[in-house]
Amino acid sequence: MSLRKLLPVALLLAALSIRCAGSPAAPIGTVSVTQTTTTTTTSVIPGVNPGSVNVLPGLDGVAGATVMTFAFGTQPSGGVPPYTVQWNFGDGQSGSGLVAPHTYPTPGIFVATATVNDSGGRSAQAFATVTIHSVTGTWNVTFENGNPRPAREKIDLLQEGGSISASTNDSDNVFGLGSGSGTVANPRALTVRLTFAQAMPPPATAPVPFAGTLIGQVDAKVTTWNGTATGYPGCPCDFTASRNSVPGVLSTPEKR
Repeated sequence: MSLRKLLPVALLLAALSIRCAGSPAAPIGTVSVTQTTTTTTTSVIPGVNPGSVNVLPGLDGVAGATVMTFAFGTQPSGGVPPYTVQWNFGDGQSGSGLVAPHTYPTPGIFVATATVNDSGGRSAQAFATVTIHSVTGTWNVTFENGNPRPAREKIDLLQEGGSISASTNDSDNVFGLGSGSGTVANPRALTVRLTFAQAMPPPATAPVPFAGTLIGQVDAKVTTWNGTATGYPGCPCDFTASRNSVPGVLSTPEKR
């Protein structure tokens, strides 16, 4: 075959080669791509807030008498409820629960501790300081009325736990020596009974023994005592009393 006849064939093959090398291929299908995103959220559990302790009838009480009821003025929060509460009353005694009553047998200043535990093992503490008083001391008793009204009388009281001993030397009323005992009761009741074996109130010319009873309430700080007197000549009558001096508290325990 001559070159003249081969030239058109060669040119055609060259054109086809250039088209295949430079032209994009036709699509042969569709591919779908789905992307999934995962979001992780971290929750922070707050710490336990122990709340605040409230004490009824107040932060002062009488040894062996006043039932101090410990509860929460502000309830515990945070952490993982529910909560359990353990109480340390500061005098070696303990309790549990959201409300815990306690009577202190001796005077002093005590720090009560509430330990609040949540369900996740976390804990926090709240505190309350209470002052427990004794009725020990010399009380000046004034009789407010009576017919005739007895004169003022000084009575010495000594409290040991829940028991009280009482004595007096009443010269103003010519009642003479008197002795007896007393009791305290919740919340701040004080009762004293004195026996006068050699009393000679006018117009008596010989001893006229009698027993006088003073029933009343002391104030929160145990500095005044008010109530009713019976058994004294000229009574029943009202009385009011105050102490010459107030004994100091015994100790100030540390927080536990």
